[in-house]
Amino acid sequence: MILQRTLQHIATAVAGRILKNADISMASAWVEAGRLEDAEQYLLAVLSHQPVNADALHLAGLIAHLKGDQARAVTLISKATEHAPNEGLYYFNLGNAYLASGATENGIQAFQQATSLNPDRAEAWINLGFALIEMKRHQEAVSAFIHVLELAPEYDVDLAFASALVGAGTVRNEPTMVDRAIALLESKPKEGYEGYASGVILARALEHRNRLSEAIKQYQSLLGAYPEHIGIRNNLARCLVQLGQVDESRIHYRLCVNAAPDKFHAFSALLAGLNYDPDMTPDMHEAEVRNWEKQLASPNYPFNLKFTNKRDPERPLKIGYLSPDLRQHVVGHNFLPVLEHRSQDRFSVVCYHIGKKEDDMSRRIAALSDDWRHIHGASDDEVADAIRQDSIDILVDLSGHTSKTQPLVFARKPAPVQVSWLGYFDTTGLATMDWFITDPYSSPPGQKQYFSERLYRLPHTRLYYHPYPGMPEVGELPAKRNGYVTFGCLNNLAKINTQVLDLWAEILAASPTSRLLIQTLALCDKLNLERFRALCVKRGIDPARLELRPATPLEKFAQTYHEIDIALDPFPFCGGFTSFDALWMGVPVVTLEQQRLAGRQTIAMLMNLGLPELIAATKCDYLSIALELGHDLTRLQQLRSELRMLFLQSPLIDHRAFIQDQEQGYRYFWKCWCRKNSTRAH
Repeated sequence: MILQRTLQHIATAVAGRILKNADISMASAWVEAGRLEDAEQYLLAVLSHQPVNADALHLAGLIAHLKGDQARAVTLISKATEHAPNEGLYYFNLGNAYLASGATENGIQAFQQATSLNPDRAEAWINLGFALIEMKRHQEAVSAFIHVLELAPEYDVDLAFASALVGAGTVRNEPTMVDRAIALLESKPKEGYEGYASGVILARALEHRNRLSEAIKQYQSLLGAYPEHIGIRNNLARCLVQLGQVDESRIHYRLCVNAAPDKFHAFSALLAGLNYDPDMTPDMHEAEVRNWEKQLASPNYPFNLKFTNKRDPERPLKIGYLSPDLRQHVVGHNFLPVLEHRSQDRFSVVCYHIGKKEDDMSRRIAALSDDWRHIHGASDDEVADAIRQDSIDILVDLSGHTSKTQPLVFARKPAPVQVSWLGYFDTTGLATMDWFITDPYSSPPGQKQYFSERLYRLPHTRLYYHPYPGMPEVGELPAKRNGYVTFGCLNNLAKINTQVLDLWAEILAASPTSRLLIQTLALCDKLNLERFRALCVKRGIDPARLELRPATPLEKFAQTYHEIDIALDPFPFCGGFTSFDALWMGVPVVTLEQQRLAGRQTIAMLMNLGLPELIAATKCDYLSIALELGHDLTRLQQLRSELRMLFLQSPLIDHRAFIQDQEQGYRYFWKCWCRKNSTRAH
C-alpha cells in the first residue's frame, strides 16, 4: 500500500510536464491549473482539425488519465506514440495509465521505453521500479532504483529500494542484498504509515537472515500499533515456531484463525503444530481437525461429481503430484526415486509445483516427469481446474498442512482418487482424501480412529531413504577417542519440548561424564540460543556438558554424526529423515513409542533394521536403553560398524521394491474406484 501511495504521488507531480506548441499551449496551462474540462473541450476542437497532432493526443490522454478513464487514456496516448515515437514523456504517461488500469506488464514496457528514450528522467525509473516490485521482478527493480539514487538522490525511495533488495536477495539467495536492505532501513527510521511499512520490510528481511528474535521484536512492535493486523500476527507465529517456541506460536495462530480462518494458511499451521504438543489428546486433536474441515473444507466439497476418466481397471494411469516443495528440499530430494524407478509404460506423471522457487532440483524433477506445471500463485480453483484439464486419475498430496500448501485443492476433488503421502505425517481431515499411505509399524491396528482417510499399509515402510550426494563414510566411535559418550539430536528445535529436556537431563545426571550435542537451524539465532541454553540449565544440565550449535550447510551437516555416539529422539513428534540420517551414519537412535504416526516414524525404521531393542515403551525404558547403550561401548562400536550394511540389506533403501509396492497400491486404489463407480452406473 505504501508503494502504491508513493506511485500516485510521483505520477501527479509530473503530470503537468507536457510539451507545448502553439495549438495547445492554452490547454496545457488549463491542465496545470486543474481546469480539465476546459482543456479537454479545447483539445477536442484541435483534434477535429488535426487528428494526428501528437501533443494534443498525449495531452488529451493525460486528461483522461487524471479523470480516471484509463482505457481512453491508453488509446489516446498510444496514438500519440505512433506519431511521435521518440517522445519519452509520452511513454512515461502511457505507463502511468497502464498501471492505473491494472495492466502492470504493459506499464513496465512503457516505462522501459521511456527510460530508454530519456534515461535521465528519474520519475520514469521510480515508477518502473514500483511496477517491477508489483510483478515480483525484484532484481530488475533493484537496478531501477539504483538509477534513481544516481540521478535524483533527493527522492526518498528507501522503502521501495529495500523491498526490492529483500525480494531479490531472497529469491537469488544473496544475503548481502538482504543485509543492505536491513542496514538501509535501520539507518533511516520512519514515522507514521511509512514507519509501519518500514517495520514490515525490516521484519521480513531479519526473518530471511535467521535473525528471528529481532524479527519477532519487530512484529511485536507492529502488533502494538496494529493489534488487528492478522498478517503480522501470522508472521510472528511463524517465527516463534522456527525458534521452537511452539506454545506461544499456537496462541497467535489461534487468534489468526478466530479472526480470519481462510487467510495466511494459519489454520493449517495450527493443525500441523498440534503434533508438537505433548499434552494433546486424541479427542482434542480430532476436534481441531473437524473444526478446520467444517469451516474451510466442507464448503468446497463438490456435489454430483462426474469424471470422464475411463473406468478400465488395467489401463495405464496418469498420476499427479502436488507440492510446494518440488525443489531443494527434503521432499523434493526424496521424491526423485519415484520418478527414476516408476513403470513408465503403466504410469505417467504430471508434477504440480505450487512453490515459489524453482532450482536445479526442480529442473531434475521436471526432466524426469512427463509434464511439469509450475503454478505458484494460482488459486485453489485454478489449480483444481488445471488438474481436471489434465485428466489426472490419481492425485497425490506431498504436503498436507505443512508450509505454503493448498489442501483445499483436494477439497474440490479434481481427480477420481486422491492420496496423502510423503510430505505429511497426519490426517488431512478431508472427506475427499481417499487414502493415506502408511505401513504396519507407523500405523498398527487401532490407528484408523486418527484418520479421515482409509489407511493403506505398504508391506514394510511408508518412507524410504535416499542419501544426499556426498554423505560421508561412517566415522570411528567418538567415545573411543573422547573417553566419554556424546548424546545428540539434530531435529527441529520445536520438537524439543520441556518434557523431552527433562528426560534428557535425567540421562545426563545418571551418566555424569556424558555430553549432549544439539544442532539445529533455530540456534543460528544468538538470542534464541541463549534462551534455549537457559532452559537446559534450568533443568539441571551443566552448560559445560552442553554443546549447542547452529545448523551447518547441507553438504556438511552429516559430519556432525562423527561426533555423536547415540542419537536421542524427541517426542511426541519424533525424527523423520533426521533419524534416517543418523542411522545411515552409524548412530543408533533411541525412540519413545507414541500413539500417533508423527511419533512412530523412527519406530518403522528400527523395525525394518531389526533393532526393536532401541524402541522404548515408557520414559523409564527410554532412560534405561540410553544408559545401557552408553555403558556398552562394545555394542555401540558394533552398531556403528553394522548399521549401514543393515540399511543396504533392508527395505528402507530398496527404491525399486518400494516403488513397485507403491504402484501396486495405486492400481488397487484405481480398481476400487472403478468397482465403486461401475456399481453406481448400473
